[in-house]
Amino acid sequence: MKKRILIVSIVILAIFISIIAMSYNTNTKKTFSWDGITYALTLDGTSITTFPSKGMYRVDVECSNANGKWLYDEWILAVEDINGTNATCDVSFNTISTTYLNNYIIGLSGSTQGTGQVVNENGYRYEGKDPNNYIWFNNELWRIIGVFDSSSHGVSGQNLVKIIRANSIGGLAWDKDSVNDWTASSLMNLLNGAYLNSENATGTINCAGYLTAVPGNCNYTESGINDTYRSMIENVSWYLGGYSSTSATAEDFYGYERGTTVYSGRPTSTTGYIGLMYPSDYGYSVLASSCARTTYLGDYDTISCAGQSWLYGQGYEWTITPNSSVSYYVFYLTNEGVLYYFNASGLAVRPVLYLDSSVYVYDGNGSVSDPYIIGM
Repeated sequence: MKKRILIVSIVILAIFISIIAMSYNTNTKKTFSWDGITYALTLDGTSITTFPSKGMYRVDVECSNANGKWLYDEWILAVEDINGTNATCDVSFNTISTTYLNNYIIGLSGSTQGTGQVVNENGYRYEGKDPNNYIWFNNELWRIIGVFDSSSHGVSGQNLVKIIRANSIGGLAWDKDSVNDWTASSLMNLLNGAYLNSENATGTINCAGYLTAVPGNCNYTESGINDTYRSMIENVSWYLGGYSSTSATAEDFYGYERGTTVYSGRPTSTTGYIGLMYPSDYGYSVLASSCARTTYLGDYDTISCAGQSWLYGQGYEWTITPNSSVSYYVFYLTNEGVLYYFNASGLAVRPVLYLDSSVYVYDGNGSVSDPYIIGM
């Protein structure tokens, strides 16, 4: 049976409410019916007859004989799985104060979040096996790495939320010519070009798979960053300092990433909207009580380290950090959860970005079933 989906907008409701007889008893909810569903709306506990304009409201939807969900981006109600003719939906709008996402996360420092915590270690980071750090971004699930000051992103005086896509966008070469200079790499250009702007890059020079092979699809017209969310992304500094070995701790790598040790002639930083995780992001993604901070990232292939990291599990995956000893090696995460390096060919890619400091949180508790809903 084909699923029935009903989208209800402010305009549609206004039209239909104007022709439907309603009760004006202030002690009862005003209800109306449309297309077989009975609706009741309230704003801060008072019955209303139309959806309020988009604003600082938490919207709760309770439906009987149907499933309803408020879509904050479009500011509309979506109702599906409508069963029979007795479906009802109560939609309540509750005024909330503006809570900026960065301040909210900083306020969670030291608290348990899911099976992890928010911990202040070179940034306010989500650490542990599966913390409540899910966020709804670009109409899909991303995860919050943490909140960082200018030493991590170069934007003076700002604490910015750093997020990573929950799933890979596919296997892509870090650079089609296997050169470990991020500023000129095919992946940097792809992420900050076609992916950022929702364009089709299939068959172009930057759509590179293993070495110079071109994968079948780099069409981001639907899966790239859409207009609503693009405005939320901050243009930041990405630090490109490297190291020559995996025999280093998370804290060591944090310093190397922001250092000046690079292969001859390589830049130490650049600016852009989209990047990748740092090795230190992975290193800090487990609780210190589980994986000692003296552990080298090349030795993370244990239950207490990789097995307790929320960033682990996407297979072979790129970081942004080059190996400083040669011109073609880049650090990546292996399938076993250790940090290693390889020539800049095709591995999994999860885009990383920083949100503008004015992004606020509407709703959600950060769990996978109730991710943070944001606006700006």
